Amino acid sequence: MREPSNPPSFLFVDADPRALAALRRLSRHLPGDKRFAQGVREAERLMGEAPPSVVVSGQGLPDGDGLCLLTCVRARHPRAVCALHTSQPPARGLREKGITWMDRAAPPQQVLALLASLG
Repeated sequence: MREPSNPPSFLFVDADPRALAALRRLSRHLPGDKRFAQGVREAERLMGEAPPSVVVSGQGLPDGDGLCLLTCVRARHPRAVCALHTSQPPARGLREKGITWMDRAAPPQQVLALLASLG
């Protein structure tokens, strides 16, 4: 018999409160805990309280870079799923780092489907 899996825990990080509000609305029906941060320091504090299973971050944060944050998350929590939520994917290197790209301009249903698959 297969053991039941725990629901995922999401951490969304973005400098734009409107982007966080949109992600909050999109993810409200997904199972699991959802937490939101507007910068690297706040995200690190939340990760210290409870490691997330999924981290979605915008690129430009007021106190750091979202891609660097996700790279650090992957190093500290190798089982965490990470996604960079930005309008332009970095030229290269995401896949090698185990990070997914989420198109910031994608229709809401597409973003929701990707979030569901990450969790």
